[in-house]
Amino acid sequence: MSRSQPILATALVAASAVVLAGALAAGGAVADDDARAPDAADPEFGARIRPFLDRYCGDCHDDDAPSGGLDLERFASAEQVRAAPSTWQKVVEMLSSAEMPPADEAQPTLPERAAVVAWASRAVEAGRAAAARNPGRVTIRRLNRAEYNHSVHDLLAVSSRPADAFPDDDVGYGFDVIGDVLTVPPVLVERYLEAAERVAAEALPDDRPLEQRIECEDAEREGSGGTQRGFARLNTSGMFRARVEVSVAGEYVFRMRCFGEQAGPEPCRAVFRIGRRNVATVDVPNEANEPKVYEWRGRLEPGTTEIGVGFINDYYRPNDPDPKQRDRNMAFDWMELVGPTTPPPPSRSIRRILIDQPEDDLPETRHAAARAVLRPLAQKAWRRPVTTEELDRLIALTDLAAEQGEGFRGQIRLALTAILCSPHFIYRVEVHPAPTDAGAAHPIGDWQLASRLSYFLWSSLPDDALRKRAARGTLRTDLDAQVARMLDDPKASRLVRHFAGQWLQLRRLPEASPDPARFPDFDDDLRAAMRIESEMLFETIVRENRPITELLDARFTFVNARLADHYGIELEPTGLDGDEERFRRVAVPPERGGILGHASVLTITSDPTRTSPVKRGKWVLEVLLDDSPPPPPPGNDSLSDDPAVRAKTLRKQLEAHRDKPACRSCHARMDPLGFGLERFDPVGARRETDPEGRPIDDSGELPDGSTFAGLAELRDVLLERPRVLARALAKALLIYATGRGPIEADDVALDRIVDQAGPDWRFADLVLAVVRSAPFQMHVGDATRPKPDPVPDPEPEPEPEPKPAPKPEGSAEEKAARAGERAAKAAKAAGARANEKQDEKHPPKQNEDEDDR
Repeated sequence: MSRSQPILATALVAASAVVLAGALAAGGAVADDDARAPDAADPEFGARIRPFLDRYCGDCHDDDAPSGGLDLERFASAEQVRAAPSTWQKVVEMLSSAEMPPADEAQPTLPERAAVVAWASRAVEAGRAAAARNPGRVTIRRLNRAEYNHSVHDLLAVSSRPADAFPDDDVGYGFDVIGDVLTVPPVLVERYLEAAERVAAEALPDDRPLEQRIECEDAEREGSGGTQRGFARLNTSGMFRARVEVSVAGEYVFRMRCFGEQAGPEPCRAVFRIGRRNVATVDVPNEANEPKVYEWRGRLEPGTTEIGVGFINDYYRPNDPDPKQRDRNMAFDWMELVGPTTPPPPSRSIRRILIDQPEDDLPETRHAAARAVLRPLAQKAWRRPVTTEELDRLIALTDLAAEQGEGFRGQIRLALTAILCSPHFIYRVEVHPAPTDAGAAHPIGDWQLASRLSYFLWSSLPDDALRKRAARGTLRTDLDAQVARMLDDPKASRLVRHFAGQWLQLRRLPEASPDPARFPDFDDDLRAAMRIESEMLFETIVRENRPITELLDARFTFVNARLADHYGIELEPTGLDGDEERFRRVAVPPERGGILGHASVLTITSDPTRTSPVKRGKWVLEVLLDDSPPPPPPGNDSLSDDPAVRAKTLRKQLEAHRDKPACRSCHARMDPLGFGLERFDPVGARRETDPEGRPIDDSGELPDGSTFAGLAELRDVLLERPRVLARALAKALLIYATGRGPIEADDVALDRIVDQAGPDWRFADLVLAVVRSAPFQMHVGDATRPKPDPVPDPEPEPEPEPKPAPKPEGSAEEKAARAGERAAKAAKAAGARANEKQDEKHPPKQNEDEDDR
């Protein structure tokens, strides 16, 4: 741990000890098992609805392994029904289409069915109207690994990816941005400190020339020898090694002082080594009475570097008549690295950060320059205005660095380290004016809106344009233009990588393991090309603002030579360098077009040795239709082991599996969708027969009676309901954008989002509708937090005793300890300060001026 870490660790650990999790407002309470009394508030429920459920639905949808995960037994009142409108909307749909009860079960009369559908429809509408007043709340959440890397890059123009060393982020609702699951294990606190220090050192490398000398007798030795009059001897060929920290790139001088004990036909020979490479070889003819200095000059890059000097031409002839010709050895005094010989020009990071420099070393001059540098830097990193108190604490750290001999750059580097390991950078906090009132919905502040927007579309902190509008309180009036600008920015490719990669489950490709005996041509190059193809299709829809239905029916795709060969597509050679790796846009036939024909999706939804209609159908249901089936009941998650059943086709095996009542409803929806993709093998190549040589049957019939044969017809069936795809994508975007799971109220918001983005449902229109929605722009308090007890008027305090005269300040260590205590106290007070509403529409003039700068 470096000298800055004890101070910063105290503040970070204290602040991270605050309980960060919160409960989302969700549907109604579960009924008691024996609650069957008629509902006094709605007598029709007890008289008609509950008996209907008991008679026609109770056998499959009770609380004991309910079919499809739907437990209808728990609803004991109309109030509970209204509290779960999304669940009951599915009940209405199933009853209206006569999909339920199943055809082989007792059926209600048409009047009975119509009465229940009418009552449930009214209950759903009432429940949706009540839920619509709740925009939801988002748990305070930390930056995930991708967001951390992008944020430090955009803030400081560094090239490293420090968060790659963090533990993997947990996933909730399909995404790694969910506040409820982004926990902070102790090891991550330590990694934050290490990353902050490493990033600060990269952005502001030490500008003092390196002058490091290592005595060879203290260095790591390779080879036999000893010590003689302060020189380290090598009696055989060997090396002396040491590690040095190079801060900046440039030309360095590498020197060593040595002499040789000569023997044989040639002089002693030494080498300079950098890392694993010998960079220079020199003859060393001088002997012990005349040690000499030898040097090498060359360019070094920043980082920890191993340097070494060594003896490479040992000679030993113990029987030589001349005693002076019997043994050649070498002795080394020291090795040193000095540089860079010419100060390098300021890097992009330095130019971005050090926008002011002090003209002298007077405290008031240093403080003025430090404030000019740190105020905008902290405001960008913390995504909000910086208070005077916070800025004063950062200035105190620059004083501490100055006392330790650091120049201005080193002083700012220590303060930057504190900025990066502060909870204000690591966590995204949205302050609510009434945090314990779950019924009070308020707009989030402009600064919080800017952060939501930037982390949604760029996975990073707001840029200058967003910050200026947040400071002036004009962001909401300029949302349309800002969304269009941000989607047109190169940083929008992060939305493709991080959102599409998770929504389409492309991140599962590295886990795919097709059987190498059956698919010997599958390799990592093909795996990478599969993912790039799907990402490029999605990015085309984003960049060109195409209708999102083209995700299903695009008649073009992107392939390189490797993927084209896999698909059987002939590419004309271009004669350009890198022709084999270059991706090109090509036309594809209807039976291959769209994401369902991509090898990426077909591979991740297959088993290692065979296709899986169940997995493929499940992917279509949960990704494209937002109709995720529940997990299979225990003991029903695999096909029959009966050899007679195993001998049948996969279609026949699944038909036998569907005969189980617990499996019927889900497989009736999944299996036909999956069979529509059977024309493609487990790695997405087209085929005409299965592994046993039988013709492929890729036909299917959905529960609503729709029939199809093959991908082209299946796609047409799906596109008959484009609003379903638009709603599924809108829901995924809303979860990703807000960082929370879905709640009942979102059903109303999603309907409005889809209505506003229609009828073409172009991608930018859908994104803009999400950004305009109440769940994105508003939040409520947390009903699970206890409201504070009333605080009585305080008793009059006695007159304070006179304070003793201040003692003179002591050593730098004592000052560091006091600074650590102040940091810890400040961190403990962070929760209290977080509840103070800041005037984000009209910040102090000085902050706005600094932002405009």
